[in-house]
Amino acid sequence: MALTQRMIETGAGSLAAYGEVGGSCLLLHGAGEDASIFAEQLEAVPGTWAIDLPGHGRSPGQGFRDVPSYAGLVLDVARRLRPEGLCLGGHSMGGAIVLEAALAQPQMVKGLVLIATGGRLRVHPDLLAALAAGKEMPQAFVDLMFAPDASPEARGRLPEADRHVQYGDFLACDAFDVLGRLGEIRQRALVLVGDRDRMTPAKYARTLAEALSAELEVIPGAGHMLTLEAPQELSRSLGRFMTGGVR
Repeated sequence: MALTQRMIETGAGSLAAYGEVGGSCLLLHGAGEDASIFAEQLEAVPGTWAIDLPGHGRSPGQGFRDVPSYAGLVLDVARRLRPEGLCLGGHSMGGAIVLEAALAQPQMVKGLVLIATGGRLRVHPDLLAALAAGKEMPQAFVDLMFAPDASPEARGRLPEADRHVQYGDFLACDAFDVLGRLGEIRQRALVLVGDRDRMTPAKYARTLAEALSAELEVIPGAGHMLTLEAPQELSRSLGRFMTGGVR
């Protein structure tokens, strides 16, 4: 599915944006990904838009190596295009960015949609070592991102950023830990996870949902790449959450 692109300006340079830019819910992709993972949601759910983070997809730059820097950029985008605040949704590292932004400037974040993520994201040292050496992501880790019986179509749509950018993203994930601060977040939240997610398993999603007093949805048959494996279910859940309003 082709996405209509628009370039937006930020304090850190230009970013590629898609969907209803400036709408009520901004979606953030995960480590080494880009906004194409949200193609179905942008098509199906009014008010949604997404950006390619720096160095990802069609956005220039090198990416960052810590989640707070990504969160600061996202908040800058929000202030410029949606100064009254908005809902933030994120997949995996994108969810970490959402949590960090909500903690940094809660007045700007009206609701949180947390997809296959957690309050702490540790990365296997073998993956970090491979990326640090400039190698491709090992196939064993790519396989872990999907349910074992995920369709070839879903697997074929997995985006891949520059290896340097990938490495920075996974360093950012490995250092991320806000478990002790989740109780500070008071906004309405929705936590979604696939019951076959082997990267951020459902038990971690339950811990996150409990700490946030959030709604939890466990989607049968889906792995970590929920946006690609169960796009219709995700779109329905996101649309319902947005229709219910955000506090």
